[in-house]
Amino acid sequence: MVELPFQQHQLLNNRQNRALALAAVFQATQLTHMTALNGRQSIGESGNYYFEQLLKASLNVRPTANCSCQTLDFFNQLTDISLGLKTLESSINQPFSTTPKSPIPLPKRHTVKLPMSYAMALLSLEKKVYSKPEFVKIIEASQQKILKQLSFFDNNYTHPSILANLAQTYVDTAGQINPRIMVRGHAEAFKDPAHTNRIRASLFTGLQMAHLWRQLGGSSWNMVFSKRKLLQDIRELAQMQYQAI
Repeated sequence: MVELPFQQHQLLNNRQNRALALAAVFQATQLTHMTALNGRQSIGESGNYYFEQLLKASLNVRPTANCSCQTLDFFNQLTDISLGLKTLESSINQPFSTTPKSPIPLPKRHTVKLPMSYAMALLSLEKKVYSKPEFVKIIEASQQKILKQLSFFDNNYTHPSILANLAQTYVDTAGQINPRIMVRGHAEAFKDPAHTNRIRASLFTGLQMAHLWRQLGGSSWNMVFSKRKLLQDIRELAQMQYQAI
């Protein structure tokens, strides 16, 4: 049995769990987009915070057929996915209330068009990746290796070696399946291995969050035809987040 890193007292219903896991996918792709355009430093302290929460969660998602867990079992609090909730709601063309503000500042975001495109691609890739036992073994081995390595890096999840390992895991799994996700950004930045590692590591976290979403019963058809319910779930989650402050 997998030992979950966090345990929450607040229980969410099935729809809320799925919505939160989907928001985590969108958080990963928003950070992917921001990093591709701006580089590591300019996503800011808050961007790095949201990235680190995804890294922690992605190392604990396991390839089970179904999951009786809560999405918040993989995060400290709802606030850790604020960026994803805002990006997800924006992607379905509805205004997101800016008041009250999140206690963790949201980094400056760009258009949601590309993050949404990356998210849809990851949801499709996840199904293909996890249908191949050899790819599942690569992911599990990488997770175990990195969890052991963390003690040598003072539990620094954004250490260059950790990000390099996650990036390679993404290349060895999702990166082997066509069509590949083509991330758009500044050409010069992609010449820096540390920069590309960070982008691929971010995509890996999105892949893992997509797997959690599917474990919780998420399906692309349901997402497309239940936008109103999804918006309702997002707003309920945002309200819970603000009430918890």
